[in-house]
Amino acid sequence: MTTPSRILTSALALAAACALAGCASPPYEAPPSRSASDVTIEANPGAAIFPSPVARASSIVYYGSTGNPAGTATVPAAGAAEDVSQPNHVVGTGTPASCTVDALAAAVRGGGVTTFNCGPNPHTITLDRTLVACNTDTCAHPWQGGTKVNKVVIDGGGLVTLSGNDQRGIFYANTCEESFGWISARCDLETTPLVVFQNIGLRNGNATNGPAGYDGVGGGGGGGAIAMRGGQFKAVNVTFTGNTCMTLAADGGGGAVRLTGQNATSYIVSSTFSNNACANGGAISGLGASIHVFNSLLTNNTATGTGASSGQGGNGGALYGDGNAFSFVVDGSIISGNFADEGGPGIFFVSNNRTGTLTIRNSQIVDNSGENFYTAPYRDIFYLGGGLSVTGSTVQ
Repeated sequence: MTTPSRILTSALALAAACALAGCASPPYEAPPSRSASDVTIEANPGAAIFPSPVARASSIVYYGSTGNPAGTATVPAAGAAEDVSQPNHVVGTGTPASCTVDALAAAVRGGGVTTFNCGPNPHTITLDRTLVACNTDTCAHPWQGGTKVNKVVIDGGGLVTLSGNDQRGIFYANTCEESFGWISARCDLETTPLVVFQNIGLRNGNATNGPAGYDGVGGGGGGGAIAMRGGQFKAVNVTFTGNTCMTLAADGGGGAVRLTGQNATSYIVSSTFSNNACANGGAISGLGASIHVFNSLLTNNTATGTGASSGQGGNGGALYGDGNAFSFVVDGSIISGNFADEGGPGIFFVSNNRTGTLTIRNSQIVDNSGENFYTAPYRDIFYLGGGLSVTGSTVQ
């Protein structure tokens, strides 16, 4: 019979991963493929319990609202919705037919604020390509005439949904993608552009094969709706539904959102993630990225992999984080009804150098299932880091 300490040693080794490397030239290389052998994590036999897999249905479901309407988190100014009263681009001239993919793709590519005029009724735009945003207004390097893009805002006005039609990711940005323009020789340190999606639905994105024609976010890929390397991300009043990426992968993840190599904190505010799936991080995956989640709902998302990081994933049913000095905050939010076959059906968090922090405030992380290992006394969390704080919350 395998002892708990031996199982823990194996599980922690599976969770280990190396830090992000520098970006593509000049003169940096793209992040290498990561493996569990890159970092060794010492076992602490008293820190975790390994139950048989359990199955528990979610007891918390909201209908008709975005995020957690009962959430009490105070959202910092950086997490607030952006002003779109003077847009740079308006897609559509008042009818659904006028809201074309061509017009939307052209508006988003060069940055600025994009709104929609597709008529008074809800409207879905089915994409025939993944939307991309460049790092400069012309996608050329600054020394070739491009001007740095500071912000990309896409506001659906509460009426617009973007669909990947189960065939492609919805949006991709990368500070180290050469064809998007490099801002400096250290593309891996760039904190712009700030990419904001607000008052919009993102559904049926599929990043199984990554963005066609581009390098991808690195670190295993993923991000069925949103895939970003570098820069900063914010979602306010967004519904993410039915987005997917690869079913099996050691490190890839983010059924809805995949953020890698970010030096600025990203925000998820008053948003809903439901029925998204990927090898790791059924809803959200961060690799070397700080992500703060406020007044949001993450439910019925699935980490589809198995074998953890040395196998083919299965960590983080809702929220997955890996890296070194990064932070996750979950405040005023509900994480319930999610599934992971390996660690952390609610939250999986590993800070390789033990400096990262996980803060849970005024939230409910309950009725998540499937875990093969977790961190006592919480079944719904697997955690290794520099500080875990749980206040005013119910965490199973």
